[in-house]
Amino acid sequence: MRTGPLHIAIVGKGNLGTHLFNGLLDAHAPYFIGRDLQLHSPTDVVLVCVPDDQTASVCQSLPQDALVAHTAGALPLQNDARRGVFYPLYSFTKEASLNWGEVPILLEAQTKEDENLLREIALCLTENVFHVPYEKREKLHAAAVMVNNFTNHLYTLAYEHAAEHDLPVEILHAIMRQGPDKAIKLGPKKSQTGPAVRYDAPTLAKHLDSIKDPEVQQLYRLLSGSIQKHHPKDEL
Repeated sequence: MRTGPLHIAIVGKGNLGTHLFNGLLDAHAPYFIGRDLQLHSPTDVVLVCVPDDQTASVCQSLPQDALVAHTAGALPLQNDARRGVFYPLYSFTKEASLNWGEVPILLEAQTKEDENLLREIALCLTENVFHVPYEKREKLHAAAVMVNNFTNHLYTLAYEHAAEHDLPVEILHAIMRQGPDKAIKLGPKKSQTGPAVRYDAPTLAKHLDSIKDPEVQQLYRLLSGSIQKHHPKDEL
């Protein structure tokens, strides 16, 4: 039976790699490896934290007998013998503090033994550890992009709109915090409010008139139409 910390090589010093290194430091022995991909001896696991378009080549360049897990939600499990997936479903930024206990980690591996080893590492970070095969993981990844990346882009557009009209963006912060919490507690459909769900055509027209960018106007129309599609008048 193995005792002592695991020696974990991390490829990539970006947002995720940095947070993984810091999160694993207390329980295990993580270390970064550079572009030469030279592993220390011993190394128990390699976590590949590089952009998706580099992941396959990096994994293929590492020893075939090493347990190598990529961290990409939208990429499949590789076919090599000791390959796995270690995907934290979260948005990572170096400068932002992180509570690993809130983060779900999705696992997959070619063998049960290797998945158990990945699970041991994941459980040092969070209790929210799940076996999720690629067919479901890629769909979860798409949903995560909608709830996180798309909403963050809408914040950018809202900030720009406020700035164009000399409005302090701080006034938006309370409702920015409220929205996700309410959606989780009530469910997003039940928590939907605003002029689109009320079919308030005069207000929608005023908003569109205040938006100067044609692309943002079109996005406003599309989102308002989608809200109304999910909330037909006969349900009000």
